[in-house]
Amino acid sequence: MKSPVTGGNRVELITTFPTESIVKIYEDKLNVDTRRFFKGVPAVELYECTETGYRFYAPEGILGDGQFYADLNKDNEGYYPTNKWEHKYAISQIKPGEKVLEIGAGDGFFLEQLKKANIDAIGLELNLDAIAKGEKKGLRMYNEMIEDHAAAHPDTYDVVCCFQVLEHIYQVKSFLDAAIKALKKGGKLIIGVPNNNPYMFKQDKWQTLNLPPHHAGLWNRKAFTELPKFYNITPLDIIVEPLSNTKEYAKPWYVAQRSYYKETSPVLGGLMSIVPRPIYKLAVKALSPWIDGINIIAVFTKN
Repeated sequence: MKSPVTGGNRVELITTFPTESIVKIYEDKLNVDTRRFFKGVPAVELYECTETGYRFYAPEGILGDGQFYADLNKDNEGYYPTNKWEHKYAISQIKPGEKVLEIGAGDGFFLEQLKKANIDAIGLELNLDAIAKGEKKGLRMYNEMIEDHAAAHPDTYDVVCCFQVLEHIYQVKSFLDAAIKALKKGGKLIIGVPNNNPYMFKQDKWQTLNLPPHHAGLWNRKAFTELPKFYNITPLDIIVEPLSNTKEYAKPWYVAQRSYYKETSPVLGGLMSIVPRPIYKLAVKALSPWIDGINIIAVFTKN
């Protein structure tokens, strides 16, 4: 087993997930059938790259297809949010006149924001329907893999960015090598992903959308901090979105902590269980600006 980030073999098995349990969670919580992705796979393994802290699932061929994402979007309103924290931050890092490439542009929401700001940008996207929607808005979008695009356009862009994409990629090294190749020297690489420390809400390893076939891997601050050891980049900023930005996650965050401590520290878990909901909601609300939330954004420059 090799690390998708480094290509090295310094990896450690963290835990396993029975396939039937994953299938049942998707059915019960999201009304999505995932059984077809796990044929011949009795259990999914979670490994950690010990050189970076990045965690990834195995085997490789269990990631979602177009129908899977259509099913998610159909019954789960808000799966594709438009008002993203990381979009606002990224725009603050882009200067007028810079040339921007977005990988995994969806139907072009971020590209549209750049266009309104008079920033020259194009997007790569594999969903043809999404490209069609983007083109109707007058956006420039292409059905290309970043590896192919970078080979044809090396050292071209001032900024290369991707949002909520890298966690769905198994071949991380190939993806990042290509994204960096497309950048000019001194250009910025901006990456937004879900924050896992080590799991969504810190403790809940069964958080549904963190599991395959939705996610290939789990990112955290440490994993981004270690990337410059393996890539020709220098970190400029690594920021975790505060929990206060997503108030609807306050209750699940507390419940996840409570469940964790019931197993690891029964006394503390028991005390947390008797705290009335109105009290812990007020406490979490007050502390939420200092609690790590659900997203992380990392900014690097190409050396």
